[in-house]
Amino acid sequence: MEEEENLRCPNCGYQNPEGRRYCEECGEKIAGLEAAKARARRKTMREAARLRLELEKEGVDRAEVERRLRRVRRRRSSLRSGVVLLGLVVLVAVVVLAITVFRGGESAPEKAVKDFYRAIKDKDVMAYLKLTEPEVYKLAQKGEYEPDPYTEGIDYDSYVVDGLKTRLVKEEGDYAEVEVVGGYFEGFYRDGARSGGVDFSQHPRLIRLVRVEGNWVIQDYPTAKLPYLVEEVPGEQPEFPELEGEGGQGE
Repeated sequence: MEEEENLRCPNCGYQNPEGRRYCEECGEKIAGLEAAKARARRKTMREAARLRLELEKEGVDRAEVERRLRRVRRRRSSLRSGVVLLGLVVLVAVVVLAITVFRGGESAPEKAVKDFYRAIKDKDVMAYLKLTEPEVYKLAQKGEYEPDPYTEGIDYDSYVVDGLKTRLVKEEGDYAEVEVVGGYFEGFYRDGARSGGVDFSQHPRLIRLVRVEGNWVIQDYPTAKLPYLVEEVPGEQPEFPELEGEGGQGE
């Protein structure tokens, strides 16, 4: 009895009996697979025969011809492996790029800075505390502290935060620096008075962050929150510099 020839499914690897149009295991269509393999074998055999004939015409002995054919096969095999490897590298690069695009190419410290200014704009005191005073935030969550925007230093009645752009300057372990390099930030009172605002494209603002329990916290928020031009002053800043400035004016 003639031995039954098996066909391996290209999808799941199951060995199917000859003549099957679909894989018995997964249902993948396998009709024509045997013919495709046969065509590939015939093409390889024709190329080998043509190369063998050319080498014999050049006077190369049969043993050397076979050695050269083996080298050609090895090179083709290496080329196929290289193509597969290159394809995998490209695939990984595309995935990384897609993730980066999906996230907007934004680092976690940059996101924290933008969330900080968004919390100020929305006067969302809980979000603000989470990004500035994590321990106070925990107390407020438990109901042991009742925060108020004005008490926490969000003291303008409304804010404009528009077109904010950031640049990650440094991220080393639990420390990071982010520079706000674009956008406009200004505060307003109900009586029409305004803070004067700051154009970050003209006056970039460097913001320092530390990571606390996995979350990035704005370290120098007392000055970062000010909706007007702040001169860089070395040393520790007071928590409410605008009040300090008013207290220091002569009567």
